[in-house]
Amino acid sequence: KYNYDPEDPWKGLLRSEILIFGFKHVFMSPSLVDREPKATCSSKAYLHGMKSVTKGSLAYIGTNVWFSLSVLSVFLHTEIVMDCENFYHSILDLLEDPNESEEVVDLMMWW
Repeated sequence: KYNYDPEDPWKGLLRSEILIFGFKHVFMSPSLVDREPKATCSSKAYLHGMKSVTKGSLAYIGTNVWFSLSVLSVFLHTEIVMDCENFYHSILDLLEDPNESEEVVDLMMWW
């Protein structure tokens, strides 16, 4: 559960349970979301040599979760694609902002 705190916007930012589930589903195994390991093949993270969460993977999952919660059922090449791209780049820009480095280090350590 995540509640936005205007006094401390970094508090809980990109740390919600739904993002954890999304990350596990995409990069590890959908069965890990249910806590019942039953995968019969290697995870995407393993196949691509991914040993930790990256800023790009976090932005990717954030964007996918945002899209999943939207009213759209199909990823069409329309305005929403531009919104998804902007959303992704907004997250990535925040995570790569040198003025936010201390908070980003904390966030990446949390992941």
